[in-house]
Amino acid sequence: MNQQFDSVYPDFLRSGLEKLSRLDAQHELPALFSALEHFRRDLHTQTCAKGVLSVSQSYVGGLNLFSRTGFWTVNARDFNFELAQATSEADGVILQNIADGQIKAGRFAFALRQSAPVFFALGGQAEPERGVWHSLAISSQVVGMFGGLLRREIAPAQEVAFSLLSTLLGMSADALATLRRTRQLTSQIEALQSLLPVCAWCKKVRNDSGYWYQIEKYITANSNTKITHGICPDCEKTILKEVK
Repeated sequence: MNQQFDSVYPDFLRSGLEKLSRLDAQHELPALFSALEHFRRDLHTQTCAKGVLSVSQSYVGGLNLFSRTGFWTVNARDFNFELAQATSEADGVILQNIADGQIKAGRFAFALRQSAPVFFALGGQAEPERGVWHSLAISSQVVGMFGGLLRREIAPAQEVAFSLLSTLLGMSADALATLRRTRQLTSQIEALQSLLPVCAWCKKVRNDSGYWYQIEKYITANSNTKITHGICPDCEKTILKEVK
């Protein structure tokens, strides 16, 4: 379920956030901005949603906020949310079980309508485990959902880390939406390219250069098909009537 993604820049986020809590915080801001810029570049080198989510998961890991993380994407056929990426197969099972419970409780749907982290707690424990939902959305277009279980220890510069989380997930949503639009445009172009202009009267076919050919000649020139001639039942009846 997890794809390997190698980059030093997620670690820049982690080390930068750790140093932000010290007196030399202002000196670490360039490193954070550099990591964000490399995140944007890494996203847009991906050619599939799985690659985008793998990169996103690696950088979110650099925030050092979560023990387990997962990404859900929207199935375009039935609009259901499907777990597409998790830190491991075992984590994926745990996170999906949590998501199923949260969907029934209505908190998953509530988080989809927000543009900021939505926190939740899992009951039945003396110290309940806490987690976060965060929608993957561009304006009003929701392309997925992020979910993560928080570490027990408090992360350095936690407020900044959660702000960066929203930034990372917003950029991830933009990359996913761009891929989706590209696929749609590609499908439309392929559909247009597959259209064959045929004269409605003489049935000649127009090629890409604008010349018209008899359909038999066009098919023979553009495929391995050999043409044979016969007569269909409708034409046979018409011709027989004319002969009689």
